[in-house]
Amino acid sequence: MSPSQALAFIAQVEQERGIAIDRSPVADMDQLLQALADDQIGRFASAEQLVAGKPGIEALALNATIELVWSDDFTTFARILDELKRGAEFALKQLDTKRDSGRALTEAETKALEQNKKNAEFDARAKLALEVLAQEHLRSARVVAYQALRQFPKDPITYRAAAYLSLLSREWPDFDAAMTWFPETEAKDAGLVYLRGLEALNRRRVPKDAILLFKEALRLNPKMVRAQVKLVLAADTVDARYAEFEQLRAVAPLHPMVTIWGPAIISDHQLSSSFRQAVAARQPPAAIGAGAPPATGDDRSQAEPSAPLFPDPDAE
Repeated sequence: MSPSQALAFIAQVEQERGIAIDRSPVADMDQLLQALADDQIGRFASAEQLVAGKPGIEALALNATIELVWSDDFTTFARILDELKRGAEFALKQLDTKRDSGRALTEAETKALEQNKKNAEFDARAKLALEVLAQEHLRSARVVAYQALRQFPKDPITYRAAAYLSLLSREWPDFDAAMTWFPETEAKDAGLVYLRGLEALNRRRVPKDAILLFKEALRLNPKMVRAQVKLVLAADTVDARYAEFEQLRAVAPLHPMVTIWGPAIISDHQLSSSFRQAVAARQPPAAIGAGAPPATGDDRSQAEPSAPLFPDPDAE
């Protein structure tokens, strides 16, 4: 699939599915920075026109950053589509197995079989289109970032873009080298902390560390929507993902992730909650007036209570 074909496919999907994308023009630098902060991907093309081809390190760095955020977003959306595709394929496999075993499918199951087949095919094609576009923007970012490195090799702003580029390109030695430019400011800079979160997620593959770093980035910059998006992606339980999704929906209701992944996240949470409620309803009531357990032979009445088998994860 070529980049032009990928763009045409995404545009068709947006139109057919009624996906609302804010494409209002970006008229000045304040609006450009706001579009980046709010992760308004539909405004990136307009934002780029303000700085593309302009002289100076600031213009080059902003141009590269727009392309990098664009690539980062499309990569995230592709990962979501891959997860949706695997879910559809699993449901399809279950229904195929039942049918192949000789058991008749109900009318609802037959419809689900066809729908999951269509979903898996669509998700695979959408994932490919998004990956193509992510790579296209990464290539564009590389051209601009390399120009900044040639023209301004001693300016720290150059290495912010270089670090982001190396991270998305998975060029780890280059990423490490670029980050050495920020030993004193890294921990106080939301953008750099965000990069460390991406590193934890994609390089070290430690989601728990990534979550802590994305939350720290949000503490430093509460309006950094991109960090909230990554918290939804990195969440490792149904409840945690739903909670982070609700946070995202509150601050950016028109973000593409809300439309793309929202229905599945909400459905998973509702099913999980219903299951827990059903299990709780089947538990026998606690005995009233039950006495204390009998004492053992040795005197342990003053001993510290033993640690619970399943400790409270929120306890300090």
